[in-house]
Amino acid sequence: MTAKSSFLFFFTLIFAGLFVFFNSPVFVKLSFLANFIVLWLITYYNIFLEKRFSPFLSVYLVFNLLFFIVAPMVQIDSIVSTYTSGGHFIQKFPFREDMCIRANIYLALFHLIFFLSYLKFNSKTDRIPDNHFSSSYKNTPFILTALLVLTLLIVLVNLDTIIFQYQNEFYKEVDATSTSQYLIVQKFLFFIPMFGIILAHFYLKNNPRKTVNFYYVAFYLLFFLGILLILKNPLTEKRNALGPIYITLIFIFFRKYIDTNFKTVRFMFLSMILLFPLLTIITHSRYSLSQMITKPHTIIKNIEYLHVTDAFNSLHYDAYPNFLATIDFHDKKEVVAGEQLLGSVFFFVPRSIWHDKPETTGFKIGNYLIEKYKFNFNNLSNPYISEGYLNFGLLGILIFPIVLAYFFSMMTLWIRSNDYLKVIFAFYTAIYLMYFLRGDLTNGIAYLVAFWLAIIFVPKFMFALLKYYERKN
Repeated sequence: MTAKSSFLFFFTLIFAGLFVFFNSPVFVKLSFLANFIVLWLITYYNIFLEKRFSPFLSVYLVFNLLFFIVAPMVQIDSIVSTYTSGGHFIQKFPFREDMCIRANIYLALFHLIFFLSYLKFNSKTDRIPDNHFSSSYKNTPFILTALLVLTLLIVLVNLDTIIFQYQNEFYKEVDATSTSQYLIVQKFLFFIPMFGIILAHFYLKNNPRKTVNFYYVAFYLLFFLGILLILKNPLTEKRNALGPIYITLIFIFFRKYIDTNFKTVRFMFLSMILLFPLLTIITHSRYSLSQMITKPHTIIKNIEYLHVTDAFNSLHYDAYPNFLATIDFHDKKEVVAGEQLLGSVFFFVPRSIWHDKPETTGFKIGNYLIEKYKFNFNNLSNPYISEGYLNFGLLGILIFPIVLAYFFSMMTLWIRSNDYLKVIFAFYTAIYLMYFLRGDLTNGIAYLVAFWLAIIFVPKFMFALLKYYERKN
């Protein structure tokens, strides 16, 4: 039995056990089973039939299997086991069989339209050859020197913020700054060292001769890696950058371990089931880094507070109940078609200019749960499918998967590009889909654009400036 066949066998066996041993009403379980069959067929295609490297489809599958099959079934099992009748999800939305079946029908429709669109868009680019990386990034040592100076300036200017991160509790730094400042500093400036890593690694790979420049660039590579570990590590990165950035580093330095669809599905599936639930013990700690170092027993307390087995029954996996709440909101509240989408696309317009700028979908649904169901927290995620339904109702369930499939086809071209920066950005985007699809859309777009600025715009701008200077002289 091949590795692919073995994985698919155990993958199927795990989900068979899930459907056999977890309690839920019969028709609810059947609706989840129907969704799983659709996703299983797409998984088979991705592993065995798809010829091109498409980590986007692989991550899409893992996300939907975990957030819309595993997590809700664990949550429903907990509800059914706890309450003799009724019961509610962790964000207080009541468990209703009819609502779950309706949501699962929408999900199955979304998956089918997405997959058919994905096949259609990708068929148009099948004959484009795979990438052969260009060595067109001239004067790399000079650019890296300028980037080192820029990085040092970023660190010095934001030194208080960095120290604050290491000394304070989870998310407190977000409360202490404005959203725009948080986006600029954490999601743009602090990602610029990643450009240095990409460029230095590419240079060393294509220029293996031990020249003076080789040793300079090797030093730069270590420098940017060190800075990145300081700015982005499990003890200070509290949101959605941790997984994508470290998995992207694995792709950069150990590409052979994650360079096929099968390897990506296997890696992401095992990571999201085992690794990331374990990491939540650190990344969502109630204690700061300094507290955990000076008082190691707080780590034990945190493990007691955050059980790995409870990860799927927590707000970290709230995509499904938030989709249910979005359907309920759309049924009962007045909704302006496309309003949320406008707010997401034009996230960069400040409220001081756009006074009626809509709140993010996560906040909107969070406030609805507070108002209607007495929940106590409004900064929620909201999955991509919810955005489609909230903006355009059932029509959104038809349109949004087509847009997503088109985006995947464009990113598939990038990951096969001869531009190494585009390749790395595309791979990062693929892993980032775990968080983009979880939502909400406004933050998903904003954070991805910020990373694009750091990894594509800033490098291109620096090389363009250097080229312009060379022409003038």
